[in-house]
Amino acid sequence: MSQPEPVDLSNCEREPIHIPGAIQPHGVLVACAEDGRRVTYASANVDEAFGESAGRVLGAPLSSLLDAESAVRLDVAVRDGLGRDVNPVPLVTRTGRTYEGIVHRSTTDGVLVLELEAPGGSVTGFHPTTRAAVRRLQSATDRQRLCDITAEEVRRLTGFDRVMVYRFDQDWNGEVVAESRRLDLEPFLGLHYPAADIPAQARRLYTLNWLRIIPDIGYRPCPIVAADADGAPLDLSFATLRSVSPIHVEYLQNMGVSASMSVSLVRDDTLIGLVACHHYSGPHHVPFAVRETCEFLGQALSWHLTSIEGREGAELAADLQRAESAIVAAISTARSLPEGICTPPLLQLTGASGAALLYEGRTHTVGTVPNDASVTRIVEALRPPAGQWLSWTDHVSSLVP
Repeated sequence: MSQPEPVDLSNCEREPIHIPGAIQPHGVLVACAEDGRRVTYASANVDEAFGESAGRVLGAPLSSLLDAESAVRLDVAVRDGLGRDVNPVPLVTRTGRTYEGIVHRSTTDGVLVLELEAPGGSVTGFHPTTRAAVRRLQSATDRQRLCDITAEEVRRLTGFDRVMVYRFDQDWNGEVVAESRRLDLEPFLGLHYPAADIPAQARRLYTLNWLRIIPDIGYRPCPIVAADADGAPLDLSFATLRSVSPIHVEYLQNMGVSASMSVSLVRDDTLIGLVACHHYSGPHHVPFAVRETCEFLGQALSWHLTSIEGREGAELAADLQRAESAIVAAISTARSLPEGICTPPLLQLTGASGAALLYEGRTHTVGTVPNDASVTRIVEALRPPAGQWLSWTDHVSSLVP
């Protein structure tokens, strides 16, 4: 496989993070052509699971690496369409090692990817406390409470030292809007982060694969070996074990993080935020069933946010209609047009703390506003181009230094 260019701060936005050519070594990965099921890619550590080197595993039938019962279970999972409910598949290798198998179809046509992780305990399916967590989410009546509950529940389920809910603005800058943390840690609540912290290709991948985990930030990437050395690298967009960007690893190390996990918040196929988890006291692995539960909670948060914001939008529309009616009534009874417009309902209509109207050479104001000279400067900077009636900005200092 061709090797990607070295990654640094100058080219990290172009880094092909979906084809890193390596996995994290807490698991084992093999991939095969769905037609014929012969192994075409294998992580260099497959000997841990199969007792054979990657070179000997490549080209072998996948079924020959598992005991007979496991091979049948894997066939059934593939035949059933690899829906979310098939994973993890309990598997035993021919050497007697027991694993949780996570299988998916790669974005590369006709390729199945099988990841093997150590069993996560007796819990299968959703974690038993999921129902109580969802009930708490359903009880929330505003966005802040929803985010607070999600951070608390994810931290309780996973045991991370810090869990944050992180929301994006329209320019992809982020803000920590909720946090649950160890009490001795410095709070991050309310901090803002630039869009460059999560490059565009990372946001795209986070929209495809809603959960990412790094149990040990200090891991050494385990290379993937291909049967065809000149072939395309294996696409790991949906892989749990995918090795992550060295830039991201360095970023977390600089923060003192030793393990991390994140869950995407997605609405209408658009990434709107993350549930970000950090651990500081050493490696920290989260079993598959718990990760699935956290991903479900992220989906529930996304859905409830949409519901609450829809309700808030309807309430806002009703408030605006009342404000419009109040302005019209004020204009009809006022001694002049400016006097009727510059009333408190105008602030309600615009969500402003102050407003100014320049009319026939005079400045009329309501609420908290700067002096007349500053108002005039802002108006001149905002003057719309010829033929347009409206101009706006959410960053006045970019127009008026």
